[in-house]
Amino acid sequence: MEVLGTRMEAGFEFTERNGGATVTAIADVGTVCILPETLGGLPVTGLAERLFAGSGVQEIFLPRSLKQIGRYGFYNCMELRRLHLHSALTELGGGALNGCYAIQELFVHMDGEEPPALRDFVTEINRRVTVHYLFPDHNGGEQEAMRLIFPVYYDEAVENTPARITISNIHGSGQKYRYCFENRRIQLDRYDRIFVYETAEEDILAAAELALCRLRYPYRLSESAKEDYEKFIEKRLFDVLTGNLRDVDTMKWLIVHFLENRETPLLTENEMETLIFAASGQRLAELSAVLMEQKRRFFGRTQRKFDF
Repeated sequence: MEVLGTRMEAGFEFTERNGGATVTAIADVGTVCILPETLGGLPVTGLAERLFAGSGVQEIFLPRSLKQIGRYGFYNCMELRRLHLHSALTELGGGALNGCYAIQELFVHMDGEEPPALRDFVTEINRRVTVHYLFPDHNGGEQEAMRLIFPVYYDEAVENTPARITISNIHGSGQKYRYCFENRRIQLDRYDRIFVYETAEEDILAAAELALCRLRYPYRLSESAKEDYEKFIEKRLFDVLTGNLRDVDTMKWLIVHFLENRETPLLTENEMETLIFAASGQRLAELSAVLMEQKRRFFGRTQRKFDF
């Protein structure tokens, strides 16, 4: 491996390695860090070990040409919530995300194929993490075509003192979802088939969120998987609507697909009234009006009765 001397440009210290630039230090990481595409006229292809370790960074945009991230690259970045990565990324060093307890989202910018390192990212994160797949659109921008949730899981070690052994118990469906990769690529048919474990091990709203991500962004979603996700939502529609009341976009989508497009209601009149009252109480006037219209469509106008 050919390594040349260290240089500095625009607050980034780097070395030249095999025709690319490896970032070795950053003068001011800040809360949002956008790494440059080139340094010294070279594509940025690597990040040194512990580059961001212990910093207060919250969001990082990695360059398109990045291929490798060194060991413990984001170690103990306890405020890191979002990472943006591209298709060229092939290698994530061991322990890179250790101590990143706040990480919630990965944004995958699909310049080509799925980045092989994505599997390593979700494997290192045992917390619930959402992966957004952004594909190029016809206008030169990007559009989210797929959104996958990898649920939480944790390993509980139980000591059997008389036998002097420790038994490891895995809790949560998240580990099963992290085995949905083959040759470091996500296998969506496998991902969709294990939804039954998510419904058994997680609460209704957590499972519903996963189902809604697949239904709203149905990239390579089979008809049988679509039916399974829809049936889950249908049977628990009142709970799902109640739990998403403040998420107006999700509520509108649910109303269009599970109320407006139906000839028969999936909710009772009392459930509709409860939702309308809750929306009104939270001053969600537009949502309240839409729900009232659906209630009138299914059940007609409520006639008030007065006693004299």
